[in-house]
Amino acid sequence: METIRNWLLPALLAAGQLIWLWTGAEAAGEEVPGSARLAAVLVALAVETVALGHRRQAPVRALAWTLGTLVFGQVAGDENYFGLGTLVSLYSVAARRPVPVTLRAVAAVVGVEWLMSLVRLGPRPTLATEWALGALVYVACAGLGEVRRQWVRGRSAAARRLAGAEETRRRAAETERRRLARELHDVSAHHLTSVVITADAAGRLGGTRPELTAEALAFAERTGVETLTTLRRLVGLMRDTDGADARPMTARIEELLAGFGRLGPPIEADLPDDLAGPAAEAVHGIVREALTNALRYAPGCAAHVEVRRADGVLELTVDNAPPRGTVTSGAGGLGSGRGLCLKHISASPRQQGYENWGPR
Repeated sequence: METIRNWLLPALLAAGQLIWLWTGAEAAGEEVPGSARLAAVLVALAVETVALGHRRQAPVRALAWTLGTLVFGQVAGDENYFGLGTLVSLYSVAARRPVPVTLRAVAAVVGVEWLMSLVRLGPRPTLATEWALGALVYVACAGLGEVRRQWVRGRSAAARRLAGAEETRRRAAETERRRLARELHDVSAHHLTSVVITADAAGRLGGTRPELTAEALAFAERTGVETLTTLRRLVGLMRDTDGADARPMTARIEELLAGFGRLGPPIEADLPDDLAGPAAEAVHGIVREALTNALRYAPGCAAHVEVRRADGVLELTVDNAPPRGTVTSGAGGLGSGRGLCLKHISASPRQQGYENWGPR
């Protein structure tokens, strides 16, 4: 299809020029061009057609060849040789090359046209008017090409922006899938781990600390209900991802801390009142993970949770001290007493990172 577009217009111009040589001469009452002039015109048309066929790939070169054929056709051929290929190639230069190149091309074409008219017609009063009209035609042709170039460039810019938006959307979807995968991991690995550990503790504390059995089972029940609620919320997010939940999560985090505090020393907390959005979701999951590990591996230890804002970043610190006294795993411990404490975490709506994991 592109090949047909390249050669169709040059072929039509050549055919129209050949027809005009006879019809124009007959209409003006002049003789039909002789064989020598006709041969010169045919050579000029052939060169012009080949040059215009490559105007999209090399517009400046095509303009040079068509301008040369214009001079040759009118000098060696016939005055009725119009050389419309010069206008077409000038349009191609303006449509595919920068403005400085176009200005130089217009100056070259107008200069050649003025010189040819001066040599052919000689000085006369109407020559200035003819020069002005010729220059106006070439400038208008170059202006149309410049308009075309700006339009093509605008379309290309719009296509790049659209491609960038599609890539951003794809990355956002991939990021959301990874976030949901992490959230599902937290729910399955830590909520359910808390339920299992608490139920196991209730069974082992039945003989020695019966007063903690009911509280441990109640905590396991609440954790199970929270697990179901979280899973339903995640399923809802998968079905409808139009907007994030902007409701404050401070109360949910405080409820989580209170549940863990019932199984050991109360957990101190310093939280803002307006935690919400993806960063608050991250804080909730990280606190749940850190306290689950502390409950499992270092029971009986005091813990402190602090969330503060600094320079547009949400900083989370979860710190726990060594357990008071020696706790055996058979008497009331839920783990070995040796674990990892999450010392410092930074989270923001755009980035959530872990810093400085260390043994306690």
